[in-house]
Amino acid sequence: MALIAAMTGPAAATRPHYGGTLRVMLQSAPDALDLPANATPTDYWDMARTLSLIGDTLVKLDAQARPQPALAVAWQSDPGARHWQFTLRRGVKFHDGSAASPAAIAQILGALHSNWNVRASADSVSIESETPMPSLLAELALPRNLLLKRNNNNNKNDNRLPIGTGPFLVADWQPGKLLKLAANEESWAGRPFVDAVEIEFGKSLRDQAIAIELDKTDVIEAAPQAANASQRRSASLSSLPVELLALVFSANSKAQDPRLREALALAIDRKPIQSVLLKGAGEPAASILPNWMTGYTAVFSPQANPQRARTVLADSRQPALNLNYDPRDPQAQLIAERIALNARDVGITVQVSLSGAEDIRLMRAVLPSPDPATSLDEAARQLGLPQPGFPAAPRGNSLDDLYQAERGLLDGYTVIPLFHLPRASAASARVRGWEPGQLGEWSEAGSSLAEVWLADSRDDSRANLSPQAASR
Repeated sequence: MALIAAMTGPAAATRPHYGGTLRVMLQSAPDALDLPANATPTDYWDMARTLSLIGDTLVKLDAQARPQPALAVAWQSDPGARHWQFTLRRGVKFHDGSAASPAAIAQILGALHSNWNVRASADSVSIESETPMPSLLAELALPRNLLLKRNNNNNKNDNRLPIGTGPFLVADWQPGKLLKLAANEESWAGRPFVDAVEIEFGKSLRDQAIAIELDKTDVIEAAPQAANASQRRSASLSSLPVELLALVFSANSKAQDPRLREALALAIDRKPIQSVLLKGAGEPAASILPNWMTGYTAVFSPQANPQRARTVLADSRQPALNLNYDPRDPQAQLIAERIALNARDVGITVQVSLSGAEDIRLMRAVLPSPDPATSLDEAARQLGLPQPGFPAAPRGNSLDDLYQAERGLLDGYTVIPLFHLPRASAASARVRGWEPGQLGEWSEAGSSLAEVWLADSRDDSRANLSPQAASR
């Protein structure tokens, strides 16, 4: 308790106050304020965090996948989960002053999901589908379902800027460079403490780390690793594992023999990669979903077994394989080269290259929801795998159903999971009341950037943490 008091004492000595501009840096350099379907994990998290400051979803999920109210305050469904009705929060307005009416919300959702029948009534919105939707609440909580209007903007950028109901509204947008957000004075959740948020895009993790050391920014992304002396002026927090790093075999891969793919999976020694290349971050994985979602990952062993790999390879054809990777990922090449060394040790030739026919690709996938069925669906889509084979109607989220669906994706070793990785963020000492969500989001109810306030004192590099975060 003494440690918590020491960490939060300076913050407690000063009451929250309004005013100031919160400075943020992000890696991506988006051309539009949108969440593209094929976004890289970094682009996904950056834009999801940004747009969640501007808009709201109907519902949210906490880290335990329990639904929480957002623009909807209540909901119900029929026994077959084909018909859902959401009672909307009253008196909410978009940033342009128009009402967030059932008709307006229904129009946005209908445009996002042409396979849904979305209708408005006096104070509610109903969603119907021909197939059961037992995971609809988790789907609606995803950032791609933020309720945003798009109006043509007449400034020199000629972009269609998002208009939401969130705590901040767009004040200025310079594509790929800078976004300025102003506090929404009529926010249904209450006015944010800061007057504005300025987000600089296109900043590498190294640039961000230097900027926060020099007090040129307030909130940054950070490489997930143990805190060290270089982070003395900021407090860094990592999320739960919310990304998957995996090898995926292409449809035209020369590794058509499942024995060859299994041998490669057995050859990879994940521990040295984690300790050296990932600097201790993340968890070695042989499953698509992390253990905090399912509790059953122990049945998928990530342990290397080169002797077993050589046995599996006996009498099998072993063509040379080309391993590709994303050149935008600063760790990808080194990880790919280490995997190639592991493969060579058991007699498999793997060439790391960005050219030529691709047999294997080192990929990252976002696990965007605490609902495991939703994250499994999303990971499969991003990795180009078949959609999981859940029971037809209605899809129950039983542990056995989930396990069988994941097992179906892993059988045949078309995908070889490697690591489950967290996202990390850091804030300067003048940022108070800040606690990023356990899923890495910056908009969790009660701990979003809308709750942040800026202190004048910089005497305690840990004062930015809330008591809950300090006790982690």
